[in-house]
Amino acid sequence: PISMNCAHSTCRDAVRTGRSGEARLSVGDGVEVRVSPRSEFSIREINEGLSRVRLEVGHVSASIDEKGNRILRVEAAGSDAVVESSGGDFGMVSAGLGQVAVATAKGQVKLKAKGKAQVVAAGEQSVVLKNQEPSAPTPVPTSVLLKVADPVRRTTNATVTYVEGSTAPGSVVRVGGRLTTVTEKGKFRVPVRLKDGENRITVAVTDARGRTKQQNMPPIVVDREKPTI
Repeated sequence: PISMNCAHSTCRDAVRTGRSGEARLSVGDGVEVRVSPRSEFSIREINEGLSRVRLEVGHVSASIDEKGNRILRVEAAGSDAVVESSGGDFGMVSAGLGQVAVATAKGQVKLKAKGKAQVVAAGEQSVVLKNQEPSAPTPVPTSVLLKVADPVRRTTNATVTYVEGSTAPGSVVRVGGRLTTVTEKGKFRVPVRLKDGENRITVAVTDARGRTKQQNMPPIVVDREKPTI
């Protein structure tokens, strides 16, 4: 993990974390942001009473001391969604493809998109799908949902297969390292290119609280040799 202190208006730092890396940043008095693994984050502006940052991709969690009289505003790449809070703890996740999910652990936040705002209280979450308004707040699930369908054929001569599954709406899904979006019901379907021989595909999900889950699919073997007659 790395730590960074940025408390002036000229700060324009950006952070990208690796597969197992984390970062912790102070972005104004009483405001701390924690960047989860495999995430990108940038600081846009820090001035009197406001810290404005942007989540490019991945997950961040934030803590704002309500006694600090400072507002934290988190924007999301690929979306007009904006989260604001002047006190409490919350998490935010985005694939940078227009979908955003926010979960509040303490206090409350305001999630705005397409001219509409939702107040998300502690223990609740809200989701912004691409080009849509924030959903009505719902309780944060007690566990991370990830269901992946087994491949239709485990031995094939095709060079592409489709990976299908479901998770919580707004979660970030990676299929073989490739980011994808999910529907309003949490469904996803992703084409994956196959190489000759054995292919091992991993599906991973991160929710708004930063919880992760991973599933390894059964190996798919590509055999393109013509049978001998």
